[in-house]
Amino acid sequence: MDRIVMESRVLGPVNLVGGMGGTTFETTTELSGVTVPFRLEVDEPARFDERQLAQLDAILLGWERIEMMARDALATALEDPDSAPSALLKEWEEDSVEAPSDTRDFLSELKPESVTVLWDAPGIHQDRIVMPYTYSLSADRVVLRFREQVGVEIDPPRRKA
Repeated sequence: MDRIVMESRVLGPVNLVGGMGGTTFETTTELSGVTVPFRLEVDEPARFDERQLAQLDAILLGWERIEMMARDALATALEDPDSAPSALLKEWEEDSVEAPSDTRDFLSELKPESVTVLWDAPGIHQDRIVMPYTYSLSADRVVLRFREQVGVEIDPPRRKA
């Protein structure tokens, strides 16, 4: 098992653990005012160097842009009554003690549950960032996938058994 240790301006010490099949790094970090579990997956650890880490830091330092893209995708998806965000909105309305508010209140309650960065997954349409959003630990999740050359995609709603 190989270890690669570097210093991130955002994450602090980055200790990649793994080998030929890839490496991972897990920590927690604060993004947009929320502390979330953070996972970095690197398929080609020999290619992940200080320059690559600086690029990751730049992404994390500009997280507001990622968050804005996520929020825009969620808001747009609410226009489709069959989307996962619409299903989660219905669940939120049913769980609400008070009379349901508007969708802005719902969107403001949605928080990323975790962040996974797939740094160098092969292929041009691969996930680069995966973030499940929810309003409560007991509620369903809406999974957003930031895909290279595609943009943000939202997984379809889970089918109820």
